This record gives sequence, structure tokens and C-alpha cells, in this order.
Amino acid sequence: MKKLLLVLSFFSAVTVLAQDKLNPVIKKGSKFSYTLFTGGQNIPFTAVVDSLGSEYVRIGWTIEGMGSGGWVMKKKALESAKHGYWSQPTAGTDEELSDETTVLLLSKAQWSSLQQDKKFVYNDATFTVKQGDQAGLKVGGKSYDAIQVEVAGSSARLWILNNPAFPALLKVEGNPHGVDLELGNIE
Repeated sequence: MKKLLLVLSFFSAVTVLAQDKLNPVIKKGSKFSYTLFTGGQNIPFTAVVDSLGSEYVRIGWTIEGMGSGGWVMKKKALESAKHGYWSQPTAGTDEELSDETTVLLLSKAQWSSLQQDKKFVYNDATFTVKQGDQAGLKVGGKSYDAIQVEVAGSSARLWILNNPAFPALLKVEGNPHGVDLELGNIE
């Protein structure tokens, strides 16, 4: 009987821990606050989902000291892109990204590969799910439901919101393009 109670207590604790991870519904108006790390600088960065549909997604951005603008990802990019956008954005414009590029999220093909094969290609590198405990991502006392992936033999790591409708990048470390980022909050 004691063993049964111990097992039930363990499953209850695991269930409570799993429920403590945040997995917000991303919709029009959702706001991501990040810090960019580039060239030895820490730069506040905000991204807002301005339009969210099957034909395109527009993300508005504001970077302290630079200004604001937007990125537009069309249907083909949302479905099958394999590259991330890491160039300096141009303030005051809406940049239409190529069919091979998304910004701040994975394409449906990458998400599908992550779910089925536990790996996907991003910027010509194969990221695989980190073995062991998937603790999510702790940010400011909150724990987000995130999947951590990494490139073998590299310092490149990503934390991705575990959300098939909007698999957002929450944290990027060891980016060979010289731009890392870390989530501060999602509103």
C-alpha cells in the first residue's frame, strides 16, 4: 500500500509541475519582450504579432535606439522555410521575407520534423532535442513550456515554445550569425 501511495504521490507531483509551465495562446496583439545580445551589447527588443493568418504573418518590431518596423512572412515561408532572419532590420519599413526565411518562429515543416524525428534543419544546421530533462525555460520566475534543441559539437541552442500553432523562438544561444536573444516576457 505504501508503494502505491508513493507512486500516486510521484505522478501527482509530476502533473502539478507540468501544469506550472506557461504555454500562452499566441494571437493578434501578443507581445514578446526580448533582450538581443550582439556585438557585446544588450539591446531591448519587442515583437508584436500584428497579423496572424494562414496566408501571412506580420510581426511588428521595436528596437530601442533604432526605431520600429515589421516583418512579413508569406504562406510558403510559414509552411517550409529552413532559415531564420538575422540581418539588421530597416526602421520604418515592412520587410517581406523570402520563401526560405522566417523570423522568431519555426515553419510548419520544421515543427513537424521536430515532433516526428526529434530534429530539424535551421540555418543549414541540424538541431536535435536535448537529451534528458526538458525543464522548459525559466524567465523572471515564470516557467514556459519550451523544447530545448541543440547542434551536436556546437554551442548553438534554441528554446522553442511548445505550441504547434506558433512555435516561437524564446531563447537563442551560440548563434553563428552573432545575434543571440532571450525572452523577458510574453503578454
